[in-house]
Amino acid sequence: MGKYILAAILLLAAGLNADAKEVFKLNRNWDFFSDTEGSSDHAVKVNLPHTWNQDALSGKKDYFRGIGHYIKEMTFPKEWAAKRIYLRVNGANSIANVQVNGTHVAEHRGGYTSFTVEITRYVKFGEKNAIWLIVNNAPQMDVLPTAGNLNSYGGLFRSVELIVTDPVHVALTDFGSDGVYINQKKVTDEEVVGEAMVKVDGAGDRPLRVTLEIMAPGRETVTAELPRFKPDNLAGAMAVVPFRIERPTLWQGEENPFLYNMAVKIFDEDRLCDSVFLRTGFRTFRVDPDRGFMLNGRPYPLRGVYAHQDRASVGNAVTYYQIREDVDLITEMGANAVRVTGYPQSSEFYDLCDRKGLIVWSDLPLIGPFYLTDRAYVRSSAFHDNARQQLVEMIRQQYNHPSIAMWGIFSDLTLRGDDPTPFVRELNYLAKQEDPSRLTVASSNQDGEINFVTDLVCWDHTLGWKEGTPEDIMVWMAQLRKNWRTLNSGLSYGAGASIYHQQDSLVKPLYHSNWHPENWQTYLHEQYLKNIADSAFFWGTFVCNMFDHGAAGYEWGEGNGIDDRGVVTFDRKYRKDAYYLYKANWNKTDPFVYVAERRRIERNNPVQHIKVYSNQPEVELVVNGRSVGVAQGERGIFNWDGVQLDEGLNLIEARAGNASDQTIIAVVNSGSRELFDAN
Repeated sequence: MGKYILAAILLLAAGLNADAKEVFKLNRNWDFFSDTEGSSDHAVKVNLPHTWNQDALSGKKDYFRGIGHYIKEMTFPKEWAAKRIYLRVNGANSIANVQVNGTHVAEHRGGYTSFTVEITRYVKFGEKNAIWLIVNNAPQMDVLPTAGNLNSYGGLFRSVELIVTDPVHVALTDFGSDGVYINQKKVTDEEVVGEAMVKVDGAGDRPLRVTLEIMAPGRETVTAELPRFKPDNLAGAMAVVPFRIERPTLWQGEENPFLYNMAVKIFDEDRLCDSVFLRTGFRTFRVDPDRGFMLNGRPYPLRGVYAHQDRASVGNAVTYYQIREDVDLITEMGANAVRVTGYPQSSEFYDLCDRKGLIVWSDLPLIGPFYLTDRAYVRSSAFHDNARQQLVEMIRQQYNHPSIAMWGIFSDLTLRGDDPTPFVRELNYLAKQEDPSRLTVASSNQDGEINFVTDLVCWDHTLGWKEGTPEDIMVWMAQLRKNWRTLNSGLSYGAGASIYHQQDSLVKPLYHSNWHPENWQTYLHEQYLKNIADSAFFWGTFVCNMFDHGAAGYEWGEGNGIDDRGVVTFDRKYRKDAYYLYKANWNKTDPFVYVAERRRIERNNPVQHIKVYSNQPEVELVVNGRSVGVAQGERGIFNWDGVQLDEGLNLIEARAGNASDQTIIAVVNSGSRELFDAN
């Protein structure tokens, strides 16, 4: 087994502050082996983030779900003997056990939230220490999620951190949070009134001073202080520091995602014991039955997408660069809201949403059955305990993100078997106790009392894909208005598409077939957009999905274990036509044109229909250097019928001001195809 020493030379050279905590990322040079190898003699070096499930990425249905071992050896300086040492694991799917020097320290059950454990008493200072993380992604009927079509990638798929603190510090073990909660009690254009709730650990009976500084560019620093805070116990008492900001700049979504920098500090007399720095914004959310989603008291229609933390070649072990690329693709398309579908995502994702002004719906992984044999809800005390734990972890870890407007309680639960409704009601109550400032929401695909528990419901529709036609959504909307008008309803929808599946005619495919033509996905989104875009009845509409994602059980589409309902491919290399449809309607700031159906390169008929997407009022079409005319669009769609093409290759160009796009279309027949293929 290879050795890696976190030497005192490296850490002390970093300038460890004796009066405050230091955080060190432990992401490089772990020794990894799975239970199938059976011994650390077969370990290989890996860096985090890491998953062992390349087999799931290749569409293998029975991909490995079992135990993987991660080992790191390091030396802790003797100077740290008076400190407290913590290990923070930001993502280990789905059960993780922590051992230090052969002694079991803790177990965490749940793959998508962070956890922090203190390892001080197990560390040998000045000597080598072995940290051993044992991760298990085998199916568990008492660890959420227990159902759904999402791949359950095993591994340490987010970073691991070593945290060194003063004996007196902001608590690190409060459900994986950073121990500070910014509670906004009043938010108006005139003032913000709130309190910083700071959980303090290790103080004993000594009085402490807790300070709060609120800073922003171009604004005076607001300082608040709790001069004599005396904790009631060693394990973590709550210091509450009130604050007030006059004439605040509010967080206004994509218009102005204004953030304040906040610094919480703990002093023992004049000695700085600990400090926590964070960024947050101040805003209000609500849903009005007649006006829809309201941000800071004003209507703010949500144009959203569903997004999974999953991509080709790496699964859920995504880097910060890849997370940033995903957020950039979402905002480029013009979406102003995102549902982090099925489970909480990384803190880096939420940080970017804060900065970009995206409204976020964050999900508890209580996911309904996709297959008939799935059991999404298990009425057992262990299942209930785990759901409560993961819900509290999600809320406390994400509490200070201004972008998060709603907590997702469940996704597409069925009433087959035990009725989950009473427990969903309990979870909804728990979410309100933990955070009364935000809304609760659920994704639903069926009728029943369960839809009336959360503040909001989002109907997960497959009309035009699994059944019926896209136009059937109008019939359903009429029934919803008539029968369930009291519900605060949102809508999600989508269809699969492969960029390699192109057809001349518009024919609806079978969703479970191996033929998912791109033009049907595009048509479905055009029809939904036309029928729901001007409806004030929905508090939000969501495209399902933003990105293709792994679903090893799928044999549909290209047959490679991918749910291809995304408007961007699994590898993020290609934006499908539907992406540009939404960009034309939602992104009004970046002028563009896009020639649609460009992947249908070969066509038999020289007379063609040409379609262009653009956010400009007029577009000119040019074929082989000849102008075909200028067209006005409707909902970002520009059409030219009866366009005469030449036999062979044709250069198709669309122009709108300084924006342009071009592609090649080949007109071939039985006599010319052989020549075209040869060239």
